[in-house]
Amino acid sequence: MNKTIDEAVREVSRDGYTVIEDFLSEDQLRASTEALVKIESQVEFGRDMFSGTRTKRSSNLVGMTRSFDSVVTDERMLELVRGVLGPDIQLSISAMIKIFPGESHQPLHQDDGLWPAPRPHQPFVLNTMYAIDDFTEANGGTTLVPGSHVSTDPVNQEAERVSVAMPRGSVLAWDGATWHGGGASQDDGGERCGLNINYNAGWLKQQENQFVCIPQEVVVILPKTLQRLLGYQTSFGGILGSAHGRDPLDVVTDRVRSSIQEPQ
Repeated sequence: MNKTIDEAVREVSRDGYTVIEDFLSEDQLRASTEALVKIESQVEFGRDMFSGTRTKRSSNLVGMTRSFDSVVTDERMLELVRGVLGPDIQLSISAMIKIFPGESHQPLHQDDGLWPAPRPHQPFVLNTMYAIDDFTEANGGTTLVPGSHVSTDPVNQEAERVSVAMPRGSVLAWDGATWHGGGASQDDGGERCGLNINYNAGWLKQQENQFVCIPQEVVVILPKTLQRLLGYQTSFGGILGSAHGRDPLDVVTDRVRSSIQEPQ
């Protein structure tokens, strides 16, 4: 890693984003790469400018495979997320975004616009993009408008973008309020695959419905940290998210155990 987590938190606060090189371990990178190759082979290109007509996307990766669990729950990343969003966090999305040669710029947008709240407001989302391939300006590296996370103006499509170049195994993390979009890829730029994992404040509705996407019989065998990140947790002293006054994870665990013990 080329910086500490504290330094990364300060950069997100100041600039709206940070890049940490050599973040993924060799095991994490290998497992992620192998899983994404299989997933990408079953996905078609998008059909509009936002999705990208030369871009392949797949969501709910945590519901498909256990290959990304250690990335989602990486303690260094969770420290960064909490440093930006506060102590109460959860997983919002886990997705693949692979850009192919010939793709155009994705329109600039803000991922925290999903929750209609007047600006300025506290950070709602921390986006992360892990470089499974080298990211360059030529192959569609993510573009950002530095400092735009503090703007109260509508997104300006004419704003000057910065293309984020980073080597394989790095991670780009940015405030969901930052204006950003996938980069344009030159015809000879090559492919670039990114693992996109976003977190949001624990008291907001997640972008992906983790309670539906992941069967409860799978939830109960996952690592405790991941179970909590999926949303099986309470907030504000147990007031938000409780189930009949109990920890929701305890309720789900009892429910699954009971279903297994019931006679067929």
